[in-house]
Amino acid sequence: MSQEKRLQELESSLLKLDASRVSMMREIQDLREKVSSEMDSKRTLLGRPTALSAIATNPDKVRLFLELFRARHEIFPKRWENIKTGKSGYSPVCSNEWVKPLCNKPKVKCAVCTNQKFRPLDESAVEAHLRGLVSIGTYAIKPDDTCVFLACDFDETSWQMDVATFRDTGRALGIDIAVERSRSGNGAHAWIFFEDSISAKIARSLGTLILAKCSERNLRLSLESYDRFFPSQDYLPNGGFGNLIALPLQKASRDAGNSLFVDHHFEPYPDQWQYLNQVHRLSSAEVRGLLIEFLPMGKISKDGFEDVSWLTDNSILEKTSSQNSPEPKLKGETIEIVFGPMLTIPLEKLPSRVVAKIKKTSSFANPEFYKRQRMRMQTYPLSRFIFSGEIRPTEICLPRGVLDEVIKILTVAGSQVIIRDERIGKKKL
Repeated sequence: MSQEKRLQELESSLLKLDASRVSMMREIQDLREKVSSEMDSKRTLLGRPTALSAIATNPDKVRLFLELFRARHEIFPKRWENIKTGKSGYSPVCSNEWVKPLCNKPKVKCAVCTNQKFRPLDESAVEAHLRGLVSIGTYAIKPDDTCVFLACDFDETSWQMDVATFRDTGRALGIDIAVERSRSGNGAHAWIFFEDSISAKIARSLGTLILAKCSERNLRLSLESYDRFFPSQDYLPNGGFGNLIALPLQKASRDAGNSLFVDHHFEPYPDQWQYLNQVHRLSSAEVRGLLIEFLPMGKISKDGFEDVSWLTDNSILEKTSSQNSPEPKLKGETIEIVFGPMLTIPLEKLPSRVVAKIKKTSSFANPEFYKRQRMRMQTYPLSRFIFSGEIRPTEICLPRGVLDEVIKILTVAGSQVIIRDERIGKKKL
């Protein structure tokens, strides 16, 4: 068999696979919509408001708020401000706070105090928050290492572009992502809600999957974003409550046009409650389906996610680079690599997926991040991954040691590679 004929057969097979994939993705989307409809029916039977029912009364709003945002029931933090020093922060709401001799703050931390009398995150606390009497948050991870939502924080100068990429990528995967303009107005929280509590490690793996796919759409999405999740840990830290996140829709912030859920034009939805009520909450089966689709098979049990030790960010990043989509082709384009103090590769002719592959040649896991994670210590602001190159408006610069890997990526994609050697005292390659 000639090479030309074999090439034609392979290309024909690839087209058939693409058509089959499209068909399967459509079926998956149809099944997800049917599952969502069944979940709405279950909510009706359980007395919960569905996406079709009105959220008109205050009790309905408070109930919906608690369903979406309450992670831990038995404790919640409240925001405080010191007028004299200008400092602010959050601390657990405790009936014994500053009551002497029961409270010994700041010498004794609330987490280890023997006179704890924490107030629960209940209807009265939420109502006070919504009316603007206080500003509260929630601890995102439960004592059993589960969560009811995953939130991703965007607060860099490019936050609007980054969160839009995150939301659009989630939608392409069949995930509803609710975007809230942050309390300051200079950032956003992207919320993913779950039907029931799921493992925080699984939730964070889902978020990493979305961000890994984002890197193919937006090459300048900072790798630092990989550690801007709430929950911020896979497991509840020893002797602590885990990271907290400020809750949305506080009245004073709403009056300033912030802490509101916004559309694709970053305009607040006219009816915040009706919008939140129709946002789809992912079931554990849907999350399982997404991870199975993109990650190695045979590691998820039939009953759930008991064995999650195999889930790593590296496996997610590697799989999203190679699975479920054909290799991008450059169709004989000539790519010139400048071999100087660094490798310089022009971006003009390169598809985003090729650039994402090239970028990963110079990205590696941050050992300090994973050391802290194993010790259940706070990992913020450390990033999960370190990128040792630089992305400029028209080119990407990488360490010279990855030259062979870059050439292989470009050659497999079908390009002709030319190397222009600009080293001082250069030697022939």
